[in-house]
Amino acid sequence: MFFYFVIVLMSSSALAQDSLQIQQFKTNIIRMDKIMSKTGGSLEHLKVIHRQLKESAEVNQSEYNSMKKRYDEYIFNERILYIGEMNKMHEIERALVSLAILEQEFPDDKQVKDLSKVTKEATTERLKKNLKESKTSFTIEPSLSVFTIGKPLEEFTFFQSPGVNLMYGLGLYKVFNVHESYRRGFKKKFAYSQIGLKLDYFNGTGESVNEEVTLGYINPQVSFIANRSLGLDIGYALIQKTTLPVDKGLCSFNLNAEFPIDFLSLGLNARVLTDFNEVNHIQYGLSLKYIFKLGNQLNQADLDSIQKSIETISIK
Repeated sequence: MFFYFVIVLMSSSALAQDSLQIQQFKTNIIRMDKIMSKTGGSLEHLKVIHRQLKESAEVNQSEYNSMKKRYDEYIFNERILYIGEMNKMHEIERALVSLAILEQEFPDDKQVKDLSKVTKEATTERLKKNLKESKTSFTIEPSLSVFTIGKPLEEFTFFQSPGVNLMYGLGLYKVFNVHESYRRGFKKKFAYSQIGLKLDYFNGTGESVNEEVTLGYINPQVSFIANRSLGLDIGYALIQKTTLPVDKGLCSFNLNAEFPIDFLSLGLNARVLTDFNEVNHIQYGLSLKYIFKLGNQLNQADLDSIQKSIETISIK
């Protein structure tokens, strides 16, 4: 009787354990299905659940095999998506590391080969652009500005703008102190300082302090720009025509704040024209420059260095 009781008890315990295992198996199936029903699921969490499911695979081997196939495909696709996302975010080192692991696991997969080609081409172009930017040594900068006709310095206010006219300019600069100013992943922006020569042409008319003013000049200047942000131009404006009480020319001092956007730069300008006696005339305006960067061509050694850094995943 005692042995019969023990057998019944053990059988009941085994049935309860089997029932619990079946329930856990079904729960894990549901949890995995929920995670894999959309992209961007937690892969670490999914791997833990799959490991638990694998331990109870004998509950329903065919259902486990089906889920295992889905799981493998999902993990593969998520890794592909991750590399694509890293490419978009310019996190090229992370993309290359993940790609190298994927290539080892799936050396003959077409999707992996295509992704490898796209990733390495994008990385090459990004590194080439970064290196070219860092090697910039000269710039040519044509500009188009709108300037007020100006008024006497003692009458100056920003909120009363006498006639606005176009100004045309051209600058040639030597670049120095090139340095990284911003980065997003491996997408880098560089800042630098500049010194050079600038030529402005202005020919305008407008009403200033209740009188009609004419002012036309060619203005050669020595120009300095610090860190692509603050600039000072000092020159001598050769007067061509004017109603101001001056015959030949005026000393010119131009202070500007620049807001660079890659190969364009917006500027706020304030310019004083003076003979240090009777004439102290101030103009202000907005400028837009297009920046041609020179002296930044890459040689074969540069290209070889880029390819080596990609192959060894040693990217700076």
